[in-house]
Amino acid sequence: MPGNWEVRGLFGNEFAMESAIEGLKKLEKVPDFKVLDRRNLQVVLNQNDAKGRELVKNVIKIAHGYVESDAPLGQYDAKKAEIKRKKMKEYEEKVRAITQQKKQ
Repeated sequence: MPGNWEVRGLFGNEFAMESAIEGLKKLEKVPDFKVLDRRNLQVVLNQNDAKGRELVKNVIKIAHGYVESDAPLGQYDAKKAEIKRKKMKEYEEKVRAITQQKKQ
């Protein structure tokens, strides 16, 4: 059952993330989750399942994690890409200004 809402958790270490995964597995209705890397976890839920979202957020917090995103699926990645694009544009403008100053 693919969902359309995601909760992302950020953990300080691998042990904390493993304890969160164990907590997710103990839930009555186990949500779809994906380990993104050593410290990031993505849990995909149905948007209408508010109780499930709160349970997942509590599991992440209990495991000493931080709820990084509680938003529609894909919105977090789009926001991160937009921030990266803006930073790159600012950097290119700074480089362009410096090279123009050196030419003069």
